[in-house]
Amino acid sequence: MKTPVSYLFVPGHRPELIAKARRSAADAVVIDLEDAVAPGDRPAARLVAAAALRENADAPTEQQLWVRINAAGTHEAEADLAAIGDLLTHARVPKVDDPAQIDWLAARAPGVVATLPAIESAAGLLNAPAIAAHPLVARLGLGGVDLANDLRCDGSAAALAYPRSVLVVASRAAGLPGPVNSVFARLDDPDGLLEHARAAKAIGFAAQSALTPRQLPAIAQVFGLAADRIGWAKEVIKAFQDAGGAACRTASGEFVDLPIAQEAERILAAV
Repeated sequence: MKTPVSYLFVPGHRPELIAKARRSAADAVVIDLEDAVAPGDRPAARLVAAAALRENADAPTEQQLWVRINAAGTHEAEADLAAIGDLLTHARVPKVDDPAQIDWLAARAPGVVATLPAIESAAGLLNAPAIAAHPLVARLGLGGVDLANDLRCDGSAAALAYPRSVLVVASRAAGLPGPVNSVFARLDDPDGLLEHARAAKAIGFAAQSALTPRQLPAIAQVFGLAADRIGWAKEVIKAFQDAGGAACRTASGEFVDLPIAQEAERILAAV
């Protein structure tokens, strides 16, 4: 199964939106039990999430199904896992600043095989390498709004450049895919979304969270593999193999050595 480049969030108390998201082009759907759901709606949302997880277990698809629980250690998260802990396999975990929070989750959800911790504080940034190294962490995510609030910065690309770089380095050191960029809240601003996504990709992010299916084409445009990039990788690999692994030139005249061939292999492995 390919590594997702788009994670579409859906409020857990809206089963009709979950059904719509499951029909969308999103690589992964995230049923949200946290910020998108008022406390009074969370009991119903847990029931909806449980039903969706059972349905996915009975008829799995290529589209990954995640659930964002409430912050580990809280009463709300306890209630989340009491309702879905036996069904949960992929957990998006908010406000993670210590790998022990992943252990807390795993003790209450024995079937979890992958977590995606969101780094949303200065403490989380400082502990990002340890969090990324946890064996249940599939990749890191950036909680941009909460992180900007904690850092007292304006949340611009320039302000988040260092935090994003920290997550990229921590991910790479742990052998994880590039991190997941935070949502872009202006739903009717496709140009702004492209700018937001490109700023993250330039630093090394490899995926983006979405709030509506309308944002998916822009995310695919930025983080997906374009046909010309795939063609370039195939040309590089052919030239390198024809040269027996020695430095060479492609048919179009580009110089190729081992690091360039390795980049081409990485691109083709993601197709």
